[in-house]
Amino acid sequence: MSLICRFAQAKKGMSTIFGGLFFIIILLMGFNLMVWGFAQYDSYNQSLNKMSGNDQAAASENLVPANPGATSFNSAGSGSFNITVNNLGGSSVIITRIYITNISPTVSNQCNTNPCIVDPSPGAATCVGGVNCNLLNNNIAVGEINHQIKVTGFLINDGNGYKVILASTRGRLFSFYYPWPQAPPSGGSGGTFVTNLGPLSIYFDFKSFNYTQQSQTQSQPGWCVPSNTPLVFWMKITNSATDSSVKLRVFSAILLQRYATGGGGSLTRFFILDSNTLNPNAITAYNENSNPYVLPAASSNGPAPATIIKFGTSSQGGSSSQSINEDNSFLVSIGFFYVYQGNNAGQTIPFVALRSVTGAPGAC
Repeated sequence: MSLICRFAQAKKGMSTIFGGLFFIIILLMGFNLMVWGFAQYDSYNQSLNKMSGNDQAAASENLVPANPGATSFNSAGSGSFNITVNNLGGSSVIITRIYITNISPTVSNQCNTNPCIVDPSPGAATCVGGVNCNLLNNNIAVGEINHQIKVTGFLINDGNGYKVILASTRGRLFSFYYPWPQAPPSGGSGGTFVTNLGPLSIYFDFKSFNYTQQSQTQSQPGWCVPSNTPLVFWMKITNSATDSSVKLRVFSAILLQRYATGGGGSLTRFFILDSNTLNPNAITAYNENSNPYVLPAASSNGPAPATIIKFGTSSQGGSSSQSINEDNSFLVSIGFFYVYQGNNAGQTIPFVALRSVTGAPGAC
């Protein structure tokens, strides 16, 4: 009996020891889990601070291209030119890539189908038909003025219109157009020119009368346009009437009358298009029954935001493209047909003067 009692007591002692060890193990595991959690949270905070710092550094970049954007054209070899920029931000800027897109391919198709991509390393990118190009002097210090970034491999002063985008190592994009756009005209209400036609208010400031050609999806000012090239004109209008909406009809058109001595010149018409049309390569005919332009009535606070109206076909309700087939100057009028208060109305308004020229906008 004494032997059994001693064995039982020894067994109870071992259980106490193992129980204590198990408790210590659980305590250590909980402590390690807590330490791991703190470490992960600290790592997260460090990553968050780093990302915030990167965002602040990116936001502090303020690279401003200087007029005329591109200079010092050199036709030697494959060609080269300089891009002039000013660093007005709070950090240095390193340009890692330049994208150049031909937005007005009236002279050549260089950089038209796909943008020309220019990298810092020589031969790192093929710009135009197997020509290797590169950029040099791409580190712009803080406060540096008239810094020259050199691009070699091709030229952009060929009469086409180009959009140039500079991409920095922090992911910021800085862009300009070449040739450099003319300054918009001043005057009007806040710099905006508006003329009224019955309930309609038509905008014709520098950014409100635009056009696209070929496969363009971004419009550009339409005061000077390429000749012998299909075009789609974009125009901004609003409804200033408070008592009724306005529905535009398929007969609406832009009328271009050539200047002529001693009488009227030839007439070119661009009829209204569906709002989904972006350029003359993909025209959608206007159907006033299925997808009409309906301009909502103005509220007591003023008209609704402007609606962009497209014109670019040679026939009413058609889908064939239209172009101006001569280099000349034109008087532009708008013939609007619309439904107002349930009644049909038709009015014509003198609009702007426009030039068509081969090689626009570079040749304007």
